[in-house]
Amino acid sequence: MGDVGSWWILVETTTWTHREWELVRTVPVDGGRDRALARAAELARTCGASGGDSDDPGATGRRVFRVSETNWLVEIVRSHWDESTGLPATTTTHVRVSAAVLEHAHEPPPAEPPPRGRLRRALGRG
Repeated sequence: MGDVGSWWILVETTTWTHREWELVRTVPVDGGRDRALARAAELARTCGASGGDSDDPGATGRRVFRVSETNWLVEIVRSHWDESTGLPATTTTHVRVSAAVLEHAHEPPPAEPPPRGRLRRALGRG
């Protein structure tokens, strides 16, 4: 899961309802704090609406807000033609990019099959 004390870039996007944030990408960074801040600023300028690499940066508008020393809020606007109305329309998506230090990591235990028993066999699950 990574080394405690290491720097990471966290990328979040709004869900389809635009009411919650979802962590969609974690990027480990070698080189310490300065490198992490530079990489986060770069990702804020270039990431796509899904938080990954931008498909076509020329087809979208973008505003990047530096919210704090380690956080950026990105507004990505895509223009498209709405066939149902016959008019131009825009879609706005938000992405949050943060540089963060990993403070704790704990690997999950390996999954094990449930114990076999009469009840499981009777229910057709064992």
